[in-house]
Amino acid sequence: MKKKCLALLLVLAMVFGTSMAMFANGYNSYSDTYEIEYIDFYDLYIVDFFDEHTGLNVEILNDPEMLEWFLYSREIMRLQACAVEAYNLLMSEFIVYNRYGGIELIYRDDYAGAFIDDNHNLIIQLTNLDRSMVDLYKSLVEYSDVVSFTEVEFSFNELNEFGRTFVDALSESDLQVVSHGISTISNSFRISLYYADAESVSFKNNFDSMSRALPVPIIIDLSPQMELDMLEGGSEITAYSAFSVGATGVGPMGNALVTTGHFNGIRFALPVRRNGVTIGTVYAFRHGHLWGGIPGTAHGDWAIIQLNATGANMMTSRLRTGEHLGPMPNSWGISPVGTFVTGTGASTLSWGGWVAHINQNFGVVTGVSYVTPSGPSLPTSGDSGGTIVSGSAGGGLIFDGVHLGRASRGSTIVYWAYTPFFWFSHLFTPRV
Repeated sequence: MKKKCLALLLVLAMVFGTSMAMFANGYNSYSDTYEIEYIDFYDLYIVDFFDEHTGLNVEILNDPEMLEWFLYSREIMRLQACAVEAYNLLMSEFIVYNRYGGIELIYRDDYAGAFIDDNHNLIIQLTNLDRSMVDLYKSLVEYSDVVSFTEVEFSFNELNEFGRTFVDALSESDLQVVSHGISTISNSFRISLYYADAESVSFKNNFDSMSRALPVPIIIDLSPQMELDMLEGGSEITAYSAFSVGATGVGPMGNALVTTGHFNGIRFALPVRRNGVTIGTVYAFRHGHLWGGIPGTAHGDWAIIQLNATGANMMTSRLRTGEHLGPMPNSWGISPVGTFVTGTGASTLSWGGWVAHINQNFGVVTGVSYVTPSGPSLPTSGDSGGTIVSGSAGGGLIFDGVHLGRASRGSTIVYWAYTPFFWFSHLFTPRV
């Protein structure tokens, strides 16, 4: 017990003694190579059967529970669409481009996040609700009838600066940090420690009684490790391999598709095949500090596959659900907390949930969105890289990102995660 208390005091001392320097991501090359016989993309070419009247996959139509949830999810997306678009307009004001051409977000010092409430309105959090400040933010967004403002104590910049300093201090100890990032609605910085680690459990219990002494609110919870939905690796990958296409479209060199960035053996120029036939090669990828090509950003888990003529002939905007991706709005970004999103992948036809946290970090991967599951189905192994969509103000579906993984405690999935399209949009435009 003395050892644990000493560790606690040491971490707190490190935090208060550490300067508030903003976190910076490094760019490291990925040099390991693996031999892969071939990779099978089940859904690059649509082979499911679709109802001729509705266009939906008959698997959905023949399952009453799935159909009910599916229709419910699309209605929620319709109701939230204007709030989501208003949020995307707001985010466009914070975008800057780094020297690699990638995207970063630089927030104003009075901005403290935004979320969609139960009435499908966008709630923008500010540290100052002076009339001039509110008018400024109103001028940045449309759909003012679905936008409201609330005052909170800490800005995103304050939470990030102190929270990441605290994480750096924890990293010097033996505690197992699973993830960390801002909790928008609670206006705090959240850190998840591994729930099965005795030292982490002890630290959390002691920290709860001491956290009020901190100048910025830090919430520590216990969580399972994120399980990446990755393929079985190495030479044994055959036609039964199963990771998923996110979307086909246009990349820097022409026709392309986007998928997960963590399948085994990934490297620049790696040939990618379907049913033994080469359909393209890896152009760029990012999985935390592992990267190839010129990803242009340090965030997310994704890969751009440059398609050859065979792959280009298989391109489609259609999803496994029978729906199609619609046009992207003029302004868009990372879907805010409270957004309802759904996914489809090689193993699971349709799943969904509510965005709980954005710009989260776990392990080496940054910029991830966490989703609280909803509905009868959950993503599983083989769904990595699958399509994540949200609703548009025009009534269609917006490509929102690619599926990353899930965290479970026993048989219960606590959340699933995806990489927002925002982080690789400089390299890819989806086909609609």
